Amino acid sequence: MEPEGLNVKMAEVRALCDAKGFSAEPERIWEMLALIHTEVSEATDRYKKGKPLEAVGEELIDAIIRILHLLSALGLDAEAIYRDKMAVNWERPYQYNTVRGG
Repeated sequence: MEPEGLNVKMAEVRALCDAKGFSAEPERIWEMLALIHTEVSEATDRYKKGKPLEAVGEELIDAIIRILHLLSALGLDAEAIYRDKMAVNWERPYQYNTVRGG
């Protein structure tokens, strides 16, 4: 079966990471999680410093790339997890999980 949706991007990211020597070995899982955090922090910093939104977006895309690499390393189906999670979120009430409504 051919990959679909997010799994297509995940396969592309995995191919790039493998080609560039970034392993997906189980002992790197903690590091991969930390690197996702790093990219989000870099996006926050760029936004806080008034950098162009494209620069913020570039860091957010780096986070997505790292997330897809990690999902691949874990052997997960990104598209199925995304679809299932979105179905759950659509069933939640307006402004769910907020203390003061947003």
